[in-house]
Amino acid sequence: MISRLPGVARRSLLLPLSLACLVSCSPVSAPAPDAQPTASATSEQVDCTVARCVALTFDDGPGQYTGRLLDELEAADAPATFFLVGKNIAKYPETVKRMAAEGHQLGSHTWDHADLTSLTREQIEHELGWTSDAVEKAAGKKPTVFRPPYGSHGAVYDRLVPYPLVLWDVDTLDWKHHDPKKTVRIAMDEAQPGSIILMHDIHESSVKAVPDLAKKLKAAGYTPVTVDQLFNGQLENSKAYASAPAPGSAK
Repeated sequence: MISRLPGVARRSLLLPLSLACLVSCSPVSAPAPDAQPTASATSEQVDCTVARCVALTFDDGPGQYTGRLLDELEAADAPATFFLVGKNIAKYPETVKRMAAEGHQLGSHTWDHADLTSLTREQIEHELGWTSDAVEKAAGKKPTVFRPPYGSHGAVYDRLVPYPLVLWDVDTLDWKHHDPKKTVRIAMDEAQPGSIILMHDIHESSVKAVPDLAKKLKAAGYTPVTVDQLFNGQLENSKAYASAPAPGSAK
């Protein structure tokens, strides 16, 4: 069964994947574990089984506005998780290095935004391997999570991904409307404890939304954290997550 999250048009890339081959193929070996990013003094003390945590996540970068976004996140004391497109990293290696240094979590978003369900097993290995190498070259550490482009995934594909697959439950549609106020409004209307909020740092309008969004989230009692912090480090490779359990809920 193939899953796709709504709101984003799907494109066909490369060769279709044979499901029969995937079922019989062995999983891709997981990369060696790396040290986790050093979180800010505020966020590293957060227990998301108690606090009202939300994860701010940004796709498709790094881009020309990502440095400015890092400035805004630093000012707001709001760690985030970045799902990086591998081919973009060579253009902004210092930005990726800064992400890691400032406590943000680094994730893979494939090498060239490829639809996972359009690829062969070998192509998936290349997409993830090339991106992992690019992240490590720039930041000194490998990505620790993965977001499938378009939210397109399925069980036979997930098992080939040697990272937790991080989806979302709040789609701000920032890529579509390019309206900072609307981005904030959607996020605030839909966020709840344990939410994963989707935005894109390649759009200037999305970056402009962040100061107001961080302020309003905190005023509403939310604590912005990385995805790893949201789940208190309890994430499994090859498993998909769209949100974390609310504080106090049964595991």
